Amino acid sequence: MVKKLEQNMGADAMRAATGRDHAGWRAVLQEAGAQQWSHSRIAAYLVEEHVVDGWWAQGITVDYEQAHQGRLPGQQTDGTFSVGLTRTVPGERLEALARVEATVSAVHGEPHGRNMGASQPVVRWRLPDGGRLAAAAQAPNKTGTPVNLTMQRLPDAAAVEPTRRALEELLEAARSGEGPVATPGR
Repeated sequence: MVKKLEQNMGADAMRAATGRDHAGWRAVLQEAGAQQWSHSRIAAYLVEEHVVDGWWAQGITVDYEQAHQGRLPGQQTDGTFSVGLTRTVPGERLEALARVEATVSAVHGEPHGRNMGASQPVVRWRLPDGGRLAAAAQAPNKTGTPVNLTMQRLPDAAAVEPTRRALEELLEAARSGEGPVATPGR
């Protein structure tokens, strides 16, 4: 299940990076009248008026929207949902990503794009139902390379958990070398 941002972004880390915790930023934004603001306006306000780093401004904005504007965990600003999962896959960065690409391609067809020169190499698929799937390889560690699979443009919250399970199956198949798995129930 996708958790609220507050459960994934610790109050101590937020306070250390921004000077305030979740409750503190929510109070600041309420006082500023952000209840009626768009996502981009809230984030810009945090960056411009409070000199918050852009990454933290996005997190604070999502936390505020979840607490005061009815945004659900996993919900994007356009109303669709996304879910992501990261697992360590054996091999160096491009080798691990190639394993995931082969597994995903066996289920979803050839990708529509690759950027292997990015700081996090990525492969992307456009799905027939309008969904978007991306695999991104992080920096390798002692046991392999963490690879993140993210599915975007899910139609509703009910699609999140079955899609998360399908992503987990894809990553497990890539890790074990077992090959393709069933198509996610979208």
